[in-house]
Amino acid sequence: MGFVRTFIGKKLVSYAKNAGHKPAEIPSNEIERLKDLKRLKLIEKNIKKDKRFSSFPKLAAVITDCNQSAIHIIDNDTLHCKVSFGKDLITEVMTKEAPRDLTICSHVLNNNSKPIIINDVSIDDRTKHVFALSPGFPRFYAGSPIISKRGFTLGTFCVFNEQPKELDHSKIDALRMLTDQFVEIYESTNGDYVEEEMVNVEKEKIVGEYFSVATILFSDFVGFTKKTEQLEPGELIEILDSFFTGFDKIMDRFDLRKVKTIGDAYMAVGGVPDLNSNHAERTVLAAKEMINFVKGLNYQHQALGNEPWYIRIGVHTGPIIAGETTSQFDIWGDSVNIAARLESSGKEMEVHCSEETKAAIPDTFTFSERKDVELKGKGTLNTFIIK
Repeated sequence: MGFVRTFIGKKLVSYAKNAGHKPAEIPSNEIERLKDLKRLKLIEKNIKKDKRFSSFPKLAAVITDCNQSAIHIIDNDTLHCKVSFGKDLITEVMTKEAPRDLTICSHVLNNNSKPIIINDVSIDDRTKHVFALSPGFPRFYAGSPIISKRGFTLGTFCVFNEQPKELDHSKIDALRMLTDQFVEIYESTNGDYVEEEMVNVEKEKIVGEYFSVATILFSDFVGFTKKTEQLEPGELIEILDSFFTGFDKIMDRFDLRKVKTIGDAYMAVGGVPDLNSNHAERTVLAAKEMINFVKGLNYQHQALGNEPWYIRIGVHTGPIIAGETTSQFDIWGDSVNIAARLESSGKEMEVHCSEETKAAIPDTFTFSERKDVELKGKGTLNTFIIK
């Protein structure tokens, strides 16, 4: 049966390419990704017979109101269906392995750690040619990346539906959280072959862990360079300390984690390690409280005849790596850069957030949209000022 699948698969790849199909690009970290896949032995392990994982696909299908669901792991040339729900016997056998170049899931490997949602597979440029060769394939697809604790995308936790549909943010988020739970259980209960992450960087040990979603707060004081020229060093440090001490208390109150201060910049993160689903809301509320705190201290500065201080804050929700170095806690990843860009392109005494953060917080907040905002190194994006 494996030979038959391989033969048919090669033929389909050839037909699809001749029809105009373009396979997904190979990720830039493909070599390291495959090493991590080998480390975890996800291809070899039979999770279908493991009661910890066998019910995951059914739960995903129920949560998203879809007909089918599957956990797919992708190696250098093949997609492996490890466990599924809703497939008939023939489909289950024939899709146990599939050529990577034909699969929708392969597009998730290089999608910046974000899910892919295709409302209608038959008309999407990435999938329409393959669908034409297999019209019985489900019309709707949603795939959440399966990302190891080392930050490599190993496959997808995906759901399918026979008819086109849309999936609202809450259900996409639920699929992501289920994916995170699968990875956490798999890695934490297989210590016989899962080794601890230890990377040496300039003689410092780093123990990092991937979080598929967290909310990053990045703040900076406006005109700080000018203030360093006007104030004595001791006075400058005392003022900064008064601000940062207050910010620390605000982070504690909203159950956020301070990352670090760099000069006059202050960084914090929500959702690490607690994974609370409302960390975006708590981070935004903390940001607004920071602005109120700065306003309060400004009354004191002005009463003493000193100039007021103004702050900008950027907030973004997305995937990060978080962990401990020998000396401190830190976070890494493109989401951190986006939060910093949102801060630098924001307005003083206002919270500037991304579309991802806006989607993750309640409708009780009011927003002012900014269209085509240029974020250095990120292009133009639509962003929001939170009122």
